[in-house]
Amino acid sequence: MSFFRQNATIISGIGASVLLGSGLTLLLVRLNSISRDLRELAASVAKLRDEVGAFQEKFTIRKRRRLQGFYSVTASSGEDDDDIYQDAYGGSDLESLKELTGEYVQLTENSTVGTDIAARDIFKQTEDLFEGSNDDKQLAYELLIANKSKISGTEEYYWRLSKSAYLLAQIFNEQGNPERKKELLYEAVENATTSLSLNQQDGNAHKWYAITLGSLNEYQSTQDKIKNGFLIREHTKRAIELNPSDPSNHYMLGRWCYSVYMLSWLERKVASTLFASPPTATIEEALEEFLQADKLKPVKWKENMLFIAKCYIELRKYDKAKEWLNNAFKVPIKDANDKEAQVELETLITKYG
Repeated sequence: MSFFRQNATIISGIGASVLLGSGLTLLLVRLNSISRDLRELAASVAKLRDEVGAFQEKFTIRKRRRLQGFYSVTASSGEDDDDIYQDAYGGSDLESLKELTGEYVQLTENSTVGTDIAARDIFKQTEDLFEGSNDDKQLAYELLIANKSKISGTEEYYWRLSKSAYLLAQIFNEQGNPERKKELLYEAVENATTSLSLNQQDGNAHKWYAITLGSLNEYQSTQDKIKNGFLIREHTKRAIELNPSDPSNHYMLGRWCYSVYMLSWLERKVASTLFASPPTATIEEALEEFLQADKLKPVKWKENMLFIAKCYIELRKYDKAKEWLNNAFKVPIKDANDKEAQVELETLITKYG
């Protein structure tokens, strides 16, 4: 019996050893699996960190040297947007943008445009972006939309949003997206209207109402164009009264005078039929405004110079027209408006230069 007990003990010990060995083997396999999973997770985290870094790099807004801007008037929204952009940036307004760019300051819930320095910084940043690349203009629009719930209480916010939508519309037009261009232009008019409703004494509110209203001409009937023409003149003149040193105001009034002077016979007949006093303007009045805009503008303005030349052509002062055409042609091209002006300059120089 002793022999059997002894052997049973040995066999039992061997079985326990086998079981223990199997357990350790299984444990090691599991640990190796966990270790492999951790390495894969670490690699995924590193990849995600790189992707976030690339995303931040892409959307970082770099401060740019402020250049003198210019605006043109073509001759020829809402709360949901706020939600869309908040969702796009993954959270609350400016804080999310701050995480992306590292440059924006945080507004408090009780911030107001009149008293909070941070709000003024937002406006300054958007003004800098307006003078930058197409991407900068896009970011200016997004910055204003993202902060709509906090700084939309004054006319300063709405005329800037109007300006931003207008500039963005030009970009989409250049990219061949007329539907989005039209949406943005109507949005720009709506925002300019809101700006005016908040403060009738802000020259920029009047200016951007006139600019954006004029940009709708291609979507309107002749009757509506003429009707809006009175409003454009009224608000442009008011903008000049409130801010006479702004060259773009004089350029706009010059464009209005030039467009009215160049009305076709049919358009004049329609105006005479619809209105007791149809709009009138002389080419001399247009030239005076364009020359004033050139005087106030510290840098050469290709589009304004083109219209000065066109006025001299209408006045049959061809030597002066030639001089302005050639000088305008030499001005560097900065944007889509300059490209269009350059094409017309080439045509006119061939004929008169």
